[in-house]
Formats: sequence, structure tokens, C-alpha cells
Amino acid sequence: MQNRKQLIQAAADAIYTFGIRGTTSARIQELSGLSRGMVNLHFGSKENLLLAVAEELAARYAGQWKAIANNPELDAAEKLISIIKADFDPLVLNARDVAIWFSFRAEALSNPHIFPFIDSRDKGFRAVILELLEQLKSEGEYEDVDAKLATDALTAMLEGLWTDYHLHSDTFIPDEALNLCLFVLRSMFPAHFSTQSAHG
Repeated sequence: MQNRKQLIQAAADAIYTFGIRGTTSARIQELSGLSRGMVNLHFGSKENLLLAVAEELAARYAGQWKAIANNPELDAAEKLISIIKADFDPLVLNARDVAIWFSFRAEALSNPHIFPFIDSRDKGFRAVILELLEQLKSEGEYEDVDAKLATDALTAMLEGLWTDYHLHSDTFIPDEALNLCLFVLRSMFPAHFSTQSAHG
């Protein structure tokens, strides 16, 4: 199990440093300190090892929002804010992991096995956001709000902010990104977010 984790870590480091195309078995071997045979032993191939890296990133990201969505102590607005905050948490939004994430996205169309792990239209995530927004719409009697369009707008904004972070990680300010999301939510659900801010 330790060797498996070591190989995933080494492969992730290689992708961050050299990109997907530059991540060779030799580089993984060098970074891990393990023999090349260990890759075949634990994963069967280098391609399967790279998929394991993508799967680990996706699992870490999903673990954050699923834990929040399943928390019975939070109401719908609190869950939504917490999920957005989690999107800007350094656990998932850090220069290394985001660079790896975008490296996988560059390969996704030519490698359908990668696609489920990096799909920006993750059905589970979108379903949770839609459910929360529909609940807010019902609670606040926001008759003019289209919950599906609001879901599309929010997820597109999060995608754009991740791209902004990827390109400008040195100047990206998570609190400003959060306030931008809250600004949009406030325009649609004023009774739920009128007093919210990044520190509120």
C-alpha cells in the first residue's frame, strides 16, 4: 500500500513538473525511488498509474463537497456557502494540484478514460447544487429564479475562477473569489445572502 501511494505521489510530481506527455516511466521511477517493475505490479501500466492520479484528485475534491452536502446540521444556504468556500480551499486549490488537473484536461478529449475524473459538468456536483438552489427558491418564494440556470451560472463561475487561479495563482485572492460568487447569489436570492461576505 505504501509503494502504491509513493508511485501515485511520484507520478503527480512528474505531471506537475513535466506535463502528461513528459511523464515517462523513467521519471516516475526516479522520483519514487522504486523500480520500474513496481508500476506494473501495482497498476499494470503507466497509463493506469496516471488514471490513479486523476482518480485521487477527483476523490479529494468530491470528498469535500459531499461531506458538506451530507451534513444535517447545515441549512441549504450554509451548505451552498460552505461548498463554494471548499472550492477555494488550499486542499484542492493549490498551484500543484490545479496544474495537474489542467494537464489532465488537456488530454481528456483524446483519452476518454480520464474524462470522468475531470469533467467540469460532474453530474453529482451539479445535482447537489441544483437541489440546494431549488430549496432556496422554495424557501424564499423566488418565483422569477430559474434554479437550473442559476446552477449553470454558479458552476460556470467556479470553473472560470479555477482557470483564473491556474493562470494567476500568485495574485489570486480566495476571499475576493468567494465574494464574487456571493454577489451573484445575492442578486438571485437576496433574503438568504444579503448579509454574507467572505468573512461573514
